[in-house]
Amino acid sequence: MNKYIYKARNEIGELVEGELNSVSAEAASLELTKKKLTPVTVEAKGLIFDFASLSYFFYRIKTRDLSIFFKQIGTIFSAGVPLFETLTAVEEQVTDNNLKKVIGRIKDDIESGSSFSQALSKHPRVFSHLLVAMVEAGEKGGVLGDVLKRISNFLEKESSFQQKIKSALRYPILVLSVLGVGFIIAVTQIIPNFKGVFASFGSDLPLPTQILLQINTVFTVYWWLILIFAFLLYAAFKMFLGSYFGRRFWDRMMLTLPVIGTLNTKLSLARFFNMLSAMLDSGITIVYSLSVTADTADNRILSDAINDIQKEIIAGGSLSLAMKKHRLFPGTSVHMAAIGEKSGNLSEMLSKTAAYFDEEADYVVSNLMTLLEPFLIFIMALLVALLALGIFMPMWDLNSAVMGN
Repeated sequence: MNKYIYKARNEIGELVEGELNSVSAEAASLELTKKKLTPVTVEAKGLIFDFASLSYFFYRIKTRDLSIFFKQIGTIFSAGVPLFETLTAVEEQVTDNNLKKVIGRIKDDIESGSSFSQALSKHPRVFSHLLVAMVEAGEKGGVLGDVLKRISNFLEKESSFQQKIKSALRYPILVLSVLGVGFIIAVTQIIPNFKGVFASFGSDLPLPTQILLQINTVFTVYWWLILIFAFLLYAAFKMFLGSYFGRRFWDRMMLTLPVIGTLNTKLSLARFFNMLSAMLDSGITIVYSLSVTADTADNRILSDAINDIQKEIIAGGSLSLAMKKHRLFPGTSVHMAAIGEKSGNLSEMLSKTAAYFDEEADYVVSNLMTLLEPFLIFIMALLVALLALGIFMPMWDLNSAVMGN
């Protein structure tokens, strides 16, 4: 039996934290479900290793695959096919073996008497708290088929957000990687050849070449120190992010950095409004919807702001006025939320707000290379200049030494 630390939501949306003993993370999630708690996170305490959940750390089911999964279930279930038979039909079409295994376990749980939402909640690493809450609302409201289609649309947008971030970073990472590899090859294979030649003529190497030779020594002789330093740096960074202050500092920086911060802010806001709209459309109360979106927000600054907004609404305030108190939410989003509240179409206006920030993010991504180009050119020029001086200066000095002899 291992000890697990969990965070879960009770029936009224309050966050509950605690510890329990169980054989695996899945079994712990099942115990929480039996206690009418919806798991948010379930993690092994200390250094205890959860062999039963080992496979979770070696695969991640793609958001795109989950979107197709829910779309297929929603379509077949809406046609009047029982849920168990629907899952069987979808299981036969799924090509991802990991997702196929999860579907098999869900079927077993449903056959044992669990509801669909309860079965999903036993796999918190695959189905987030938000998805479970939406499915549960669909079950209670008798509109499960419609909710499953909304989940599919929501996940499709999530996949689109992820692709935008990847496409935004792909080219800069490629350029810097090629430059780095070229620099290392030049330093370790080309520059050392000049050392022996200059020594035979009794000449001193130019300063840029000496710098490159020192870098070569670090890479070839002290490579093990580099690995140790990299590991310690990574461990320290993870510990820093694990602290409350460290996580807030990092998340705030990710929202305020030039270019990247703008993109992160727009994507985070688009994701928040999209999640909130999807949950309200599913019949979930705004208070509970905000608690779930705060749990699933990937930025602590945004999560804290959502929690503050939830408290304001519980105290009798409106969403738009609560948002207005936080600089994170631009005036456009506040006005659109206010219009939605006055017209009685809040979920629709929030969906339009998400689309607005999505388009803004598209614009930033399309102009990202133009904005990052000066930085990349500066790094490229710096490395090329150092290599050029390190290679050509010894050639010129060598020519002078030969002429002198």
